[in-house]
Amino acid sequence: MNRNKQAAARRWASARPQILSLGQAGVLGLGCLLASFSGSAAADAATVSVTALPVRQAVIAQPVSAYGAVSASGAAVQSVTLPYTVRIAALRVAPGQRVAKGTPLMDVVADAAATLARDQASTALAAARRDLAHTRALYDTHLATQSQLDAAQKSLDDAVQAEAVQQRVGATNGTQTLRAPFDGVVVQLSAGQGDQVASGAPLGLLARDAQHAQVPNLVLNVEPSLAASIHPGDVVEVRPVSANLTGGVVTGRVATIGAAIDPVTQAVVVTAHAPASPGLIPGTRVSASIQTRPAQHWVVPRSAVLRDKDGAYLFQIDGLHRAHRIAVRPEVDAGEKYGVDGDLLKGAPVVVAGNYELTEGMTVTVAGDH
Repeated sequence: MNRNKQAAARRWASARPQILSLGQAGVLGLGCLLASFSGSAAADAATVSVTALPVRQAVIAQPVSAYGAVSASGAAVQSVTLPYTVRIAALRVAPGQRVAKGTPLMDVVADAAATLARDQASTALAAARRDLAHTRALYDTHLATQSQLDAAQKSLDDAVQAEAVQQRVGATNGTQTLRAPFDGVVVQLSAGQGDQVASGAPLGLLARDAQHAQVPNLVLNVEPSLAASIHPGDVVEVRPVSANLTGGVVTGRVATIGAAIDPVTQAVVVTAHAPASPGLIPGTRVSASIQTRPAQHWVVPRSAVLRDKDGAYLFQIDGLHRAHRIAVRPEVDAGEKYGVDGDLLKGAPVVVAGNYELTEGMTVTVAGDH
């Protein structure tokens, strides 16, 4: 009996290495199977779904923001004045009214002193003519000297010039109607009906029609640090600040750039010309985007450009659906778009969503592809 137990123990001891080997093999096989599944999952994880858009080269400009108002520049405004004192008998227009050339602005009555001066000049001219005729008749009969004839001629010449001055002054008896000298807008009326206005004092201000006169009709304020990038002729996109005004974006051109900072606004004044629009009546507050430094760049959506310690970059997708990192230099920041330079792949779309997960050479699936 003891011999049988000892024999069984020896057989079990000899079989244990084989049993352990089979167990280890099973564990190893299971590990390989799990590793296979893990590798497959990792391969699946390496494929990222992205959104891509075509890329193109085009002219893009750097926008500079500005705020201001529709207000005629000094070159477009003319003061309505008279060289003699008048009383305003009637006003025919109102501030802000658009007028055509020849439109009656107001009726005025010249001061008595002004009409008296014209009457005196006319009387003096008639007297000088009679005196010259009389002196010439005496000279012809040898009853007047040459010096007397010359003096009579000079008196006539002086009277002619004095009467011509009064004609240019234009003071007349009765009511005189002042008319618009050009197409434009009544900016201001400086006096009311019945007021007495001195010689040379402004009766009102009239702004030329910018559409026809091609004069600046926008006065804009720009941050001084950005003014140097603006040049005459740059495109200006203008829109009314008030949402209640009709009309969309109106495109104009820069006319002048100030060379000093305004002490009140602490901004540089830029004037521009924009065509007439229902939403751009004189006095309208506006916002503007001045398109500066237009140049040819790769135009890409803002979301396409990423940055890290090595600088700005984006991803493009080749024909095998692999992502490639391309270094770029953003030259223009135009809000929702960038103008960039770099060695981009022609014809390869740019990743605009999902690009944060990408690395060089990663396989991608593009949304919308079938």
